[in-house]
Amino acid sequence: VLRALERQRFTLITSPAILDEMVDVLARDKIQRILRVTVEDIANVRVAFQQLAEASLGEYRDVDLVATDPKDNPVVATALEAQAEYVVTMDAADLLRLKVFLVSGHRPIQLVSPTDFLRLLRPE
Repeated sequence: VLRALERQRFTLITSPAILDEMVDVLARDKIQRILRVTVEDIANVRVAFQQLAEASLGEYRDVDLVATDPKDNPVVATALEAQAEYVVTMDAADLLRLKVFLVSGHRPIQLVSPTDFLRLLRPE
């Protein structure tokens, strides 16, 4: 997915809430044992994503569409604000199982895994 982003095959959208969540996840003990990244590494990843992505400010802060994990609602809010076609995630427990967000006044937003997203990109 990162190679496809480098080749400008799609536009990455993020928001401060998503970046904050990414930092929190990368700092978790379970992730630390696997990745062995420093606080500085995590800060650098955040800065890199800020530079690579277009920013969404989170106009839809009160979105409540992910009942199983309200921490995922900023992802939905960002996708709605950016008029995204896809949310690419590995969150099978909460986001992927929803498959699509249908919100009045917005185009459908499909929730896909990175592997499925790459398959969708190939035809271009």
